Amino acid sequence: MSCSKLLVVMGLALASAFPGAAGSLDAPIPAPVTAIDSLRGLLEQRGLPDSTRFRLLGALRDKLFAQADPDARKVGEQAVSLATLRRDWPRASEALYQLIVNCERESDYVGATAYCQQGLDLTKTHKLPDQWRFTQCLGLLAVDTKEAAKGLQWMRLAYQQQAGATKVTPGQRGSLLLNLATTFMVLEQYDSVLHYAARALPPMQQANDARGIGSVYQFKGEVYALLQPHTPARLDSAVTNMRRALPILRQHRFPSHATASALALARTYRLMGRTGESQKAAELALRMARETPMPEYEAEALACLAWAEADQGKVARSTEYDTRSQELRDSLFSHDKAQALARLQVGYDVKLLQQKNRAAEFEQRSQRARLQSLLLLLGGLLATLGVGGWLYWRLRRQKALLAVANEANRQSAAEKEVLLQEIHHRVKNNLQLVSSLLAWQSSVLPDPALTAALAGSQSRIQSMALVHEFLYRADNLAQVRMDDYLAQLLDSLHTSLNSPERPVQLSTDLQPLILEAREATSFGLLVNELVSNAYKHAFRGPGPGHLHVSLSSGPTGFQLRVIDNGVGMAAEGGGEAASRSLGLQLVRRLAKQLKATVTASPSEPTGTRMEVTRS
Repeated sequence: MSCSKLLVVMGLALASAFPGAAGSLDAPIPAPVTAIDSLRGLLEQRGLPDSTRFRLLGALRDKLFAQADPDARKVGEQAVSLATLRRDWPRASEALYQLIVNCERESDYVGATAYCQQGLDLTKTHKLPDQWRFTQCLGLLAVDTKEAAKGLQWMRLAYQQQAGATKVTPGQRGSLLLNLATTFMVLEQYDSVLHYAARALPPMQQANDARGIGSVYQFKGEVYALLQPHTPARLDSAVTNMRRALPILRQHRFPSHATASALALARTYRLMGRTGESQKAAELALRMARETPMPEYEAEALACLAWAEADQGKVARSTEYDTRSQELRDSLFSHDKAQALARLQVGYDVKLLQQKNRAAEFEQRSQRARLQSLLLLLGGLLATLGVGGWLYWRLRRQKALLAVANEANRQSAAEKEVLLQEIHHRVKNNLQLVSSLLAWQSSVLPDPALTAALAGSQSRIQSMALVHEFLYRADNLAQVRMDDYLAQLLDSLHTSLNSPERPVQLSTDLQPLILEAREATSFGLLVNELVSNAYKHAFRGPGPGHLHVSLSSGPTGFQLRVIDNGVGMAAEGGGEAASRSLGLQLVRRLAKQLKATVTASPSEPTGTRMEVTRS
């Protein structure tokens, strides 16, 4: 279960936290305002009361986040600054919390984590009673970033903090218990899931929270459906809880929750062999998904109907539903991919412009500092010493600011690489786009070392793109013929790395080997590193060289050999420095992912033999 679903549960109680907090910022906006331009126009008015300005900033922040506008975080931070300036700490805490929720919806986990830390510092410093909210958010973010064990630690700490807090509503207590249950669900500790879900029901009933009550029943139903083995008693309990949840969620108009409940009920009926009731539940889910509309749920409902028809022996109807489901999922995938690429391009352009502006500002500051130095040096000796000390402090401060900006840029680049890896996974065209961007960046960099580093990264990306090309062409999308793949990869590397001044003859002996797609990318990167290293470092003499690559396969493993007749490991610069090089570190990590071992030895009469073996 994703963290976006967890935050839905958390929002049941937390989105309305501190509705009556003390302070003058509760004043209503003078008139209903919905358009972003209208909100901006109102904020530009002079003499606007701080209370009204705070509410306008919050409304503008939410609308900008809804449109993925890069100014959304800036507006949210202005609301935090305004509340901080007025020393209205509860409102500052609430503004930070809303920034966390919006950042999480945009999958900006780094930004959400930073705001969580600010919220913890604020609530701890000013002894606010809602410190548990930010601790809970850290737990939810940890679960969403695949660190469920760490997330459970945060959630338990939040539970302890909430127990000692005042003004906690029953709905808030129920939401935290549900989030604890969700965390245990990710950890597959189903007994704990049932325990906390059962404890969440009374406070939800006390708060008269229909969505919370329905979520508790739905939660218990899905857990009983997951427990193994599937006994009749467990499946009956699953159906009972799901049938309690469904009418509650439908009656109170929570279409997404109700549709999800109907789909879970359809799957459970199928496990029980009650095909007719499974089909009715799937048809209900399909109607609700089309009414809202919710295309993701519609595709899943069509798939459930396909199974129901197949169980009844109606092959033609089953094929029809399955085809419609697959077509809908394909269209959703294409739409989501296009939106993600568009957001990525906009974010990249904005960050590039910000970097240019910061560089221009630093250049202007440096020029002003030099001019001030020349003018002040005309004074007397004492004035010169005093001004010199001040300039030294100014220069140190500028260097510190520049270091902070560079670190921010580095973190931004790392975040962008992670996002690119998620978006362009197993998509050949997207990897080629990244390769083109690297080539463009290399062409404008004056530093040869940086250019060489980018060229190496481009080579690695091309090797990964080649894996996806083979997957695209292959009949079996889950496996890759590595002998065919290596033949094309080695030919590409030979063409790009072979030099007329130091010609290298390439020979191969590649036996058939099939690897899964998740291993093929690591294997391709490993071969790319070994062969590139040989071309770049092994052959230094004027005469021709020889490089031999062989691949043999066994019943459960393989052996890869890269042998050259170059200058040998010692002459190449082997030793501790070489062992710490990026290439060899990458080779070892890739070999570890493949559950293989890497050995290096001299080759007779000269050269190096690299072997990668998996038994």
